Amino acid sequence: MSYDIIYARQSVIKDDSVSVESQIEACKKEVTDNNYKVYTDKGYSGKNILRPDFQEMMRDIESGNVRRVIVYRLDRISRSVLDFANIMEVLEKHNVCFVSTTEKFDTSTPIGNAMLMIVMVFAELERKTIQQRVVDAYSSRSKRGFYMGGRVPFGFELCATVIDGIRTKMYKRVDSEAEIINLIYTLYSDPQTSLGDVMRYLVSHGIYNRNGKPFNRSRLRDVIINPVYVKADYMLYDFFKAQGTEIVNIPEDFVGTNGAYLYSGDDKKRKTVTLKGHTLVIAPHEGIVDSKTWIKCRSKCLENQSVAKPTKAKATWLAGKIKCANCGYALTAKICKCKTKADNRYYLCNNKYNGSGCSFGSLDADMVDEIVFKEMQKKLEEFATLSKGVEERENLQTIKLKNRIDSIDKEIASLIERIKDANEIVMDYINKRVAELDTEKCELYSQISRINHTPKSNVDELSNYMEHWDELSVSDKITVVDCLIERISASKEKIEIRWKI
Repeated sequence: MSYDIIYARQSVIKDDSVSVESQIEACKKEVTDNNYKVYTDKGYSGKNILRPDFQEMMRDIESGNVRRVIVYRLDRISRSVLDFANIMEVLEKHNVCFVSTTEKFDTSTPIGNAMLMIVMVFAELERKTIQQRVVDAYSSRSKRGFYMGGRVPFGFELCATVIDGIRTKMYKRVDSEAEIINLIYTLYSDPQTSLGDVMRYLVSHGIYNRNGKPFNRSRLRDVIINPVYVKADYMLYDFFKAQGTEIVNIPEDFVGTNGAYLYSGDDKKRKTVTLKGHTLVIAPHEGIVDSKTWIKCRSKCLENQSVAKPTKAKATWLAGKIKCANCGYALTAKICKCKTKADNRYYLCNNKYNGSGCSFGSLDADMVDEIVFKEMQKKLEEFATLSKGVEERENLQTIKLKNRIDSIDKEIASLIERIKDANEIVMDYINKRVAELDTEKCELYSQISRINHTPKSNVDELSNYMEHWDELSVSDKITVVDCLIERISASKEKIEIRWKI
């Protein structure tokens, strides 16, 4: 004997929502006899059909003997047009009618069936509109520096604050934990130090996280890559700009005090691999680590597959810097023991034994080191010669920029003086011109700031190290190389050096 089905769903229990019980009572009015079966799903969204009672109902429909499916409202079945169309296809296949008590639709009639599909289109549109509003609200709040939830990073605690008249929360420095954060960055900033070295150092000195557990590599990496710790200044702005990060704030907001938030981009690329496509926002809290140290540590975490592991560097002082020109992977120095003559050193590609393999072969390490050493000497000589007039040129450039700022101030004052006698057309021109001048003035101040804060290498000190090169330890040589060289690409054909100075 055929029977009716009553289906009721309620995703969230609210005062203004229709309860499952109320839906069932309304649907019972459509039943012509007492031969019916009730299915209910409490706490399940209508965005999909992965609901236990709903799935059972569909199995009963496919088994036959169901004449009608009765619901309180269309969206109780589904908010997806595609899902609903598939459901209706199953109902039609088994000659089951669909009835909505609120909209008064009955698919036993052509007009009722057509109207049903139209209403479902708008039901899905409403759902997508709500989703978009939520996404837009999240994006807007995050770009204004609001606290967006999540685990509070080590080194901070939450405190109440107000941003743009809206109550929210922000991070507050915990001094005892901030000291550990500074220690982690100081240790990892050494080019020879790995995350494993930092982890072992903390354990050996009895330094643990707030749960009383040792820091592992994963947690340390999370600390290193998180810009909430950095004191965001112009150097950080330039760093993220060069990486292809979307920066919400203007350069003038990077004053060297506040931390920053980094939000993932739409392509969901991992922040440990690339910063391109992600979004950087100045945060309301005070940072802990200076930008120079933070950038140095963060750079070590980027493109991990091409970074050498110089922690046990004994065979070469180019560890961490020299890469394969063919594939970009690190080159490792290997010592070949010989009984009849002096030991030989060779550079081998770390990618040689991977699945794809690399055809790099090997390079005489002594020859490569000698070439790089001579290039370092030449670079220091060039830099010493060029740097003599740098300060004079920078002072002259600063004077020119300040003169332009004075000229802008005078022009703005002149424009403001004209406001009292200006008509509407002139007012529009004045407002537009003043805005243009303000923008130019901000950019000029930014240029002056960069000139005044440009880091100067201690050429004399580095040259002194080069003169006593044979007396230095491998560790000290690596430190000198790190001051001069960004990267070395080596092959049998050529050696290319990317300089820091």
